[in-house]
Amino acid sequence: MKRISVIFILFLAIAGCNPYNMENTFLQQSEISLTWKGEVQVSYDPADCQIGFNDKTCEYRVYDDRLSQWFTIRCSENPKEEGQVIAGDVSWTGGTGTKSFQGLPFEVKQISSDGLIKLWNEDKDIGIIIKDIQ
Repeated sequence: MKRISVIFILFLAIAGCNPYNMENTFLQQSEISLTWKGEVQVSYDPADCQIGFNDKTCEYRVYDDRLSQWFTIRCSENPKEEGQVIAGDVSWTGGTGTKSFQGLPFEVKQISSDGLIKLWNEDKDIGIIIKDIQ
């Protein structure tokens, strides 16, 4: 009986481990993009993509020239410092069809010296890298 209990506890400990940490994988990326559940959904390519920012609505947009892949995030405020939490309405279309989530909390994980801003929503595993083009 004691042996079964030890095996069961070991099984629970192993099953509870998550060797694939999506947040850390996302933070290693360095290109403007939207990642969902560990998969890049939309990636910015300067040869055939556009980026935009609307200061009045605090909305960032990334889209390809054919409008077949795009994402937008409308932020409650401009992301300015690491650790800041902002609300965001995010929509995108790409390999998984069109998705949209409203009012998600995004933490500003990193701001690089070249203006790249990494936003992370832990609940939905959404990572967004935008560029400060103000």
